[in-house]
Amino acid sequence: MFKLINKDGVWQQLLSKKYLKNRTIGEAVHKPGDSHFWSGLMKVKDRFLSFGTNIRFWEDKWLGNFTLHHKYPSLYNIARGHNASIASVFRTVPLNISFRWGLVDQNLTLWHRLVNSVAHIVLTVETDGFRWNLHQNGSLLVKSMYNALICNGNVRHDKVIWRLKMPLKIKIFFWYLRRGVILTKDNLAKRNWGGSQKCVFCSQDETIQHLFFHCHYARFIWRVIHCTFGIDIPSSFDHIFNGWLYRYSKKVQKQILVGIDALCWTIWLSRNDLVFDKKRFKRICRFCSGERIGAGFGRCSKGMMKTPH
Repeated sequence: MFKLINKDGVWQQLLSKKYLKNRTIGEAVHKPGDSHFWSGLMKVKDRFLSFGTNIRFWEDKWLGNFTLHHKYPSLYNIARGHNASIASVFRTVPLNISFRWGLVDQNLTLWHRLVNSVAHIVLTVETDGFRWNLHQNGSLLVKSMYNALICNGNVRHDKVIWRLKMPLKIKIFFWYLRRGVILTKDNLAKRNWGGSQKCVFCSQDETIQHLFFHCHYARFIWRVIHCTFGIDIPSSFDHIFNGWLYRYSKKVQKQILVGIDALCWTIWLSRNDLVFDKKRFKRICRFCSGERIGAGFGRCSKGMMKTPH
């Protein structure tokens, strides 16, 4: 997007003629039928423009420390062309701004105040350029945008996962788990999958939260870990990474994460064996050593209650 704004080449001209015409990138909006490439640009446009200047009349800080959007929210809400550039607004006298309905009472007073505040502005005839505010020389660095997104909480900072000493495929799986995008049955249903959403271990609907924390199979495993190592049982993946993990030292944190990663991976493989390979789930009762086939908990041959077979 930075090259589209600041450079003039063949592909820039093609995109400008097809999508922009006489508008700025800030004025462009996504429309049905746009290419995947252009749709992707439109998705990141506002975030990208917030780190630079081009400059937009309502959306950018060019008159004091606040945008006109925040100074005059009632005018902004009824104005057309929220992404209009300063040049397009100052193209005519009075200002080239139209509203969805007439200005009366308080809005009319605010409009007069806004016009008076910009009356002294004189534009030059130079071509607009885009300056990247996150770097001293004004040029785009992908690293600077990435760091800015991380600091603003818009990108999950998952370095600790990638530093674990485990196979890469299990790290990727755990990263997907934390993002909540592995293909459990609820996520498949969101993609118009029409199969049963029931958990293979019980009769509840399968979600990430249920499969790895609430299902009786998962709860039993967590209880075993709690009794064996004295580790408190987490309630979710957000709980693990937002407080629960940091009660332990950094060295222990990595060990715990490796264990949790291996545990979740095992649950996932067991689930997939039942779903795809139709394997029977075998459990041995610790009281009678008898084998029971099935996915549930119940009585063993000696009548013991709640024994894991």
